[in-house]
Amino acid sequence: MRIRRIKIRNFRAHEKSEVEFNDGINLLIGQNGAGKSSILEAIFAALYMGHPSFPRGYLQANTRVNAKGGIGLTLEFEHDGKSYKIHRDTKKSELIEDGALIAEKSSDIARWVEKNVYPIQVFTNALYIRQGEIEGIITNREIMEKVLRKVLGIEDYENAEKNAADVIRELKRKKEYLKKLIERKAEVEENLREAEKRFSETLRRISELRERERKLQREFEEAGKEYSRLKGLKEELDKLEKEKAVIEQRIKAEKGRIEDYESHISDLKKEIEELEGKLSRLKELEPLEKEYLKLKSLLSLKDELSKLNLSEAKLTEKKRSLEEKVAKIGEVQKNIAELEKEEKSLRKDYEELKRKNGLYQRALQLKAEAERYRNELEKAGTTPEKLEEDLKAIEKAKEELENLQEEMTRIREDIASLSGLKESLLENLSKLEGAKVCPLCKRPIEEHDEEEIRAEYDAEISSIERKLEKLSKELTKLREREPKLRETIRKESKLIRLKKTADLLKEVEEKLSRYDLAELEKAAEEFENAKARLIEIKRELRHLREELEELKEAKSELERIEKRLAEIEEKKKGIGENLKKEGFGSFNEVEERLKELEPSYREYLSLKDVPVQLERARKKLSVLERKLDESIKALGKLEKESEGLEKDIKRLSKEFSEEAYGEAEKRYMESARELEKARAELKGAEELRDEVMKLLDELKAKKKEIEEAEKEIETVEKAIADMTAFKEKVARLKAEEELRGLEEVQKLAGETFSEMTEGKYQGVKLKREKKYGKERIELKVLYAGNEVGLEFLSGGERIALGLAFRLALSLYKVGNLELLILDEPTPFLDEERRKKLVEIISSQLRKIPQVIIVSHDEELKDAADYVIRVENVGGKSRVEVESLGAY
Repeated sequence: MRIRRIKIRNFRAHEKSEVEFNDGINLLIGQNGAGKSSILEAIFAALYMGHPSFPRGYLQANTRVNAKGGIGLTLEFEHDGKSYKIHRDTKKSELIEDGALIAEKSSDIARWVEKNVYPIQVFTNALYIRQGEIEGIITNREIMEKVLRKVLGIEDYENAEKNAADVIRELKRKKEYLKKLIERKAEVEENLREAEKRFSETLRRISELRERERKLQREFEEAGKEYSRLKGLKEELDKLEKEKAVIEQRIKAEKGRIEDYESHISDLKKEIEELEGKLSRLKELEPLEKEYLKLKSLLSLKDELSKLNLSEAKLTEKKRSLEEKVAKIGEVQKNIAELEKEEKSLRKDYEELKRKNGLYQRALQLKAEAERYRNELEKAGTTPEKLEEDLKAIEKAKEELENLQEEMTRIREDIASLSGLKESLLENLSKLEGAKVCPLCKRPIEEHDEEEIRAEYDAEISSIERKLEKLSKELTKLREREPKLRETIRKESKLIRLKKTADLLKEVEEKLSRYDLAELEKAAEEFENAKARLIEIKRELRHLREELEELKEAKSELERIEKRLAEIEEKKKGIGENLKKEGFGSFNEVEERLKELEPSYREYLSLKDVPVQLERARKKLSVLERKLDESIKALGKLEKESEGLEKDIKRLSKEFSEEAYGEAEKRYMESARELEKARAELKGAEELRDEVMKLLDELKAKKKEIEEAEKEIETVEKAIADMTAFKEKVARLKAEEELRGLEEVQKLAGETFSEMTEGKYQGVKLKREKKYGKERIELKVLYAGNEVGLEFLSGGERIALGLAFRLALSLYKVGNLELLILDEPTPFLDEERRKKLVEIISSQLRKIPQVIIVSHDEELKDAADYVIRVENVGGKSRVEVESLGAY
């Protein structure tokens, strides 16, 4: 599998990001919190969301706060020669293979990835190495055990073994249950016979009770008829007496209403007589009321005349003010014309000055840029000439490092050869004592002097040891020299960047030499002065034009005021004519006549509502007279009803007797109690019959269950034997698979680790050991033919072993490893471990077609083929391709 592109929308800090990946080493670099690891999480979510082990509500939990639009993930990758695209958002999911849709459900996509690409356990435990996990897998036994169990598939066998044990335990419980059930067979058969006997006795008792119930039912019905007849008479008599009492109450109430109606009618007749007298006086006052209102209306013109005089005075004052303003219009128009002429004159040279000012600003920018480049070189403590020398020194250091590594390889080979020869000599020397022939020349030992032989061997061994010591010193010197060379070479990328800065400085200085700064500065000053004067002219013109508009508005206002004053004069003239027309010389005469009419007008107002009051009183009298007539008729009808009820009560009293009613009620209640008692006994017997019948059914079912259990127990015993054999087979397969897996991982990890350490270590050993009563997997490394613990390794070698172990797990499950993901591999690593990791990335990881690394460590850029910068800008992640790496 090779990832080509991931598109991210509203996921964590990513609002809208698109990241492309190439073959080789892809480095996602940026500060902590920039959103680098979120890109890896987006890849993981796109692949496995919908898997049973994937957390529910993942998309909603990782959606950007206040995001516009929903979350979306689109992953494009290649696998087995085909192109694939997975898209997921809150509304839909889809998997496309070479342009064809092959899955739409989230769970179906996760299942397809699990089956056809990588199982989720392999991806999370082998291919995707999270922060701090490189060395942790070999130093923490619990983590190593957990990862090995998942990757080697041991958990699946253990789950099968556990499930088999659960089935066996359940089968044994069932066998025990069946056995106990069969033991109850005799007891169940005896209970069945007793229940059948009891059922027959209960049926006889029910038959007797039903006959008794029928007899009591007849007696109850006869007593009930007489009781019902007398009870009906009693209820009817009570009803009539109640009705008679109600009628008497209604008669009393009706008589009271008649008295009230008669009293109200008398009072109303007196009120109507008074109102008719007031109505005559009202008609006499009507002419005076009309005259009063007419004069009142005429007097209102007095207030209007006062308002007109006041308005006339105000408008006359305002007219004088506006006339002064209007006189200034000519002067303002003259000033505007002069300023417009000056503006036109300034604009003739403005564009040329503007162009020269632009050139001056560009020259200033180049000057600042050159100063920035010079400061950058000065801050780095270098010059363009020194940079050339330093880069030549790095090339020389590269060549020296290559020669040094070749020399170190030669020395290691010489040391290995001499060490082997020394061990051979020591072995022969150990065989010399008691030997009959010389271990070297194979002649009889007596032909030699044994002491002479020992001396020769010792001399040879001493010579070898001296050579080994000399070679070790040479190797130590070379090892001491190697970090210095690497440190020099590591500065290359920084120096290349500074060289680029020096080149840019040269280019900027060349551009700057083309400008005449003194001439351009003078033109820029003239431009600023012209620009300032034009701005001032525009401001003055705006003020003058605004003033001219105000003066024109004042002229219009003056015309409106003159028109309004003419209207006021016309209205004043009309008011004087109206006063003369009514026969008055002044408004004082009008006021005198109004005072004379005031009492009559007030009396008129007090009598104004008399016609309405009179009409209302007459209608009310008519209503009361009608209601009085209705009440008299109703009283007669009620008295007749009362007489009829009295006759009915006397008739029923002859047919009903309280003594006979009491006797009938007593007989009825006694027969009801006897019948109820008989029914209760019958019900109890029927319930007993049902219980016995239910017990019979249960016992028959239990007997049938026992008969079936006798047949089933043999099947259960066979199933127990089969599942036990299956469990034992699973245990054997688990042991075989674990042994085979450990051997394969051991082989792959050993080969990779040996290659990473340039043959210093010959491999690794993985074996299960039992300590303190608990089994666990132990990891050893092979050094000079011996097994040594991890404490023997340096920090950098532990990093190499951890990475080799991870790669071995990936190769074991995948076979052909095409992808490796490292998330922040350098935090918490000391200098030695970090340098070793960079070295491994630069050399060993290039054998993997595609590697994706997330880091904030700028040092890793030297080892990358493709550098992608991730930054957090205003709370949003921004992604951009920075450069190709130094490789």
